[in-house]
Amino acid sequence: MFDKIKDFYNSKVKSSKQPQTVVRADQVEAQQQKIREQERRRAEEEYRQQHPEQVIQENLSVFDEKTNKLKKKLNIAIITVFGLIVLVFLILFFI
Repeated sequence: MFDKIKDFYNSKVKSSKQPQTVVRADQVEAQQQKIREQERRRAEEEYRQQHPEQVIQENLSVFDEKTNKLKKKLNIAIITVFGLIVLVFLILFFI
């Protein structure tokens, strides 16, 4: 029992005598950012394991959004090409 108290006291006394290292603020921020990122990933993984149907639904909604964007771009491209073809025929017909 006294050994634990003695070790605790020695650790406090020795730690105050040792020179303390100085860490730059950007290093501290980088470490904190890294810890936050790890915690976020862990939370996301935990959520995926607890709610697999929700994750599947989110993936499908993202897929639908991407598909709709591509459909709009394709429609614009088709209309543009068709309009240019009509324009070329009109120009060739009147020349």
